[in-house]
Amino acid sequence: MTKIKTIDPTTLKDWLAKGKSVTVLDIRPDNERQEWFIPQSTHFNVFDQLKSGDKHALDSLNIDKEIPVVTVCAGGNLSQVAAEILSEKGYDAYSLEGGMKAWNYAWDTSEIILDDVKIIQVRRVAKGCLSYLVGSGNQAMVIDASLDPSVYEELAKEQGWSIDYVADTHIHADYVSRTRELAKAQGAKHVMIESAAVEFQFTPLKDGENIQIGNVNIKVLHTPGHTWESSSFLIANKVIFTGDTLFTDSVGRPDLKASEEEAKNKAAALYDSLQVLLSLNKETLVMPAHNSAPIKIGQALISAPITEIENSIQSLALDKEQFIRSILSKLPESPPNYLTIAAINKSGDSKDFIIADLEAGANHCAIK
Repeated sequence: MTKIKTIDPTTLKDWLAKGKSVTVLDIRPDNERQEWFIPQSTHFNVFDQLKSGDKHALDSLNIDKEIPVVTVCAGGNLSQVAAEILSEKGYDAYSLEGGMKAWNYAWDTSEIILDDVKIIQVRRVAKGCLSYLVGSGNQAMVIDASLDPSVYEELAKEQGWSIDYVADTHIHADYVSRTRELAKAQGAKHVMIESAAVEFQFTPLKDGENIQIGNVNIKVLHTPGHTWESSSFLIANKVIFTGDTLFTDSVGRPDLKASEEEAKNKAAALYDSLQVLLSLNKETLVMPAHNSAPIKIGQALISAPITEIENSIQSLALDKEQFIRSILSKLPESPPNYLTIAAINKSGDSKDFIIADLEAGANHCAIK
């Protein structure tokens, strides 16, 4: 029997980041592929054949035998069958350990320096989740932490920064926030807008209040709509962290955790919040909490100036009533796990849940 080789997500991430020649072979069904995927991967749907024990399922596969191949499934089990078959055919084949559930926690970074502030965008590449380490002098603030605290701690240590503040732009519904955990680990102030209806203690911020990080002020703007507590953080009219209020290609959906009437009210609030954001300096860079598609390892900073976003998102040109009707007409079904995740983030307690299962799949927080 051929010994099945495996590869962990960190090693695969490093291979892709270094440009190593590798074929990432996604064997999942079409519907799972459409939900989320590794951008550098090739899709070859042989899920049913492999599951039924068909040893010839991969006979028609046409890929270079001189290049290592990494097979990918949802949880890392059926991909081992595929890797074994390919190994017997003479391929240097590996199975991705933990499958897409494990790749969900693969991450990379991109960064930008603007005057006295350095911003490191930390990306969970599978879900397109974006968090930020913002540093100036020897201080730093983390916004929307979605990965283990050690990720942000190591990045801050490399920069010589102390993480003094952590913040969530809102109560997230697509992933379990790690902000509270990071605050405890670092002894940092956990800040949120004062109206945030959470069940744990935090340092409340008023609309318009400033946080001092090193040599820069970070101004909080209450921008409700996606959720009632949604907030944005503005640095010197040059960068704004918009959470799920405004993305680079879409706006936040207002219906999560809401009745039909509340969704309508939130859509109205979202319109007003977007007008606040659009009134800022047109060259201000928008840095959102999500990307609408999986992120390619090594992809450039995910950001865009307000002027570019304003010209590319059609709904931003509508008047208030048109905007509300348009947004409400496009609402997709809410993923069933979102209510559970939101409840966890509201309570700050996730100990009774299997987080990897809850977080599996792409984010669905945006409306085009």
